[in-house]
Amino acid sequence: MSNENPLSEAFFTPLERETVYKTIFARRDVRRFLSSPVPSEVIERILLAAHHAPSVGFMQPWNFILIRDPRKKNQIKEAFRLARGQEAEQFLGERKNLYLSLKLEGIEEAPVNICVTCDSTRHGPAVLGRSLIPQTDIYSTCCAIQNLWLAARAEGVGSGVGKHSL
Repeated sequence: MSNENPLSEAFFTPLERETVYKTIFARRDVRRFLSSPVPSEVIERILLAAHHAPSVGFMQPWNFILIRDPRKKNQIKEAFRLARGQEAEQFLGERKNLYLSLKLEGIEEAPVNICVTCDSTRHGPAVLGRSLIPQTDIYSTCCAIQNLWLAARAEGVGSGVGKHSL
């Protein structure tokens, strides 16, 4: 029996560790986007990182839909505006004005949007770890989004949250 740490292959050098933390601490939501295309290889690496997120019962309930078509982006922005108007109704006075003054989207500006969905029906009703806590599919999808954000940051690509653009 070896005394070697089974995680020894997973240890990072001090520089690698520093880079991981730098990426985490530097992640920010972006609201203004360049219109220049994001190279396919970069998008592939970002999605690969997202697909490597931890997933309860390895259910991987997420889907990533790439949207580049300007007409589709416009339709999405209109749906966003409708939802934003409904959300603004929960605020009053100055808070409502502040909320409505914030730029919360870059749907049409960004060269590509990535729509992330969560399919709760994937693999049927019985998934290891989901029986008692049905929300684990959402938690797993959140982990995939976090990986996507961090990979985008490491690639120098801006990203936003929720219904927003990459």
